[in-house]
Amino acid sequence: MRATALFAVIAWRILYAALLARLHAKLSCEVLLQPLEWQALYCCTHGTTTAPKKPPSLGATIAWIAKLGGYLGRRHDRPPGPTVLWRGFLALHEITQMYCIFRKNE
Repeated sequence: MRATALFAVIAWRILYAALLARLHAKLSCEVLLQPLEWQALYCCTHGTTTAPKKPPSLGATIAWIAKLGGYLGRRHDRPPGPTVLWRGFLALHEITQMYCIFRKNE
């Protein structure tokens, strides 16, 4: 029962992220991600150690998360779905943990 409740919340967040990015791609990514999460994502996807002060758009952020999950993002591909976002959020969780460790050691 507990696992089902936890997975339901996670599934809701993933579906919410996918639908919100399709409908309101120009919103700030901070409606969905904590500052530490989007900064870690930005640094990982852009190969840098410093994140910008202004958060990126939600559409760009969801595309980066989906690419972590295996989304190719070709011209005729559909928007990322729940499966690649699930994998991408798992990778983002690990990236965020590593980013925290990196920032502590600076």
